[in-house]
Amino acid sequence: MKGLVLVIVLAMLLLTACSVEKVTQESTMKGDYGMLKLVGDPTGRTVMLDGQVLTLDPKKEVNIFELKSGTYKIEVRANDQIVMNQNLFISTSQTNEVKLP
Repeated sequence: MKGLVLVIVLAMLLLTACSVEKVTQESTMKGDYGMLKLVGDPTGRTVMLDGQVLTLDPKKEVNIFELKSGTYKIEVRANDQIVMNQNLFISTSQTNEVKLP
């Protein structure tokens, strides 16, 4: 009898675990938005997107921003010098990865 109860409880747990909705980065994005993933040590770097400074977490090697789809100008500065300057297209529901120089 105890064995049958144990099997039923385990089966219920298994069914419950299978029914949990998995949430991914892409599934949480709003329509017409994409992600910008900045990878690398942000220490001493200033990142500007269309002339506005992005706030980077200096403790993280990966900083992620949700942006409306479109074209942006990204500029990275280190020691008051431009080390990267390029146009970036953010696509709907896509993640663009940029490595910090």
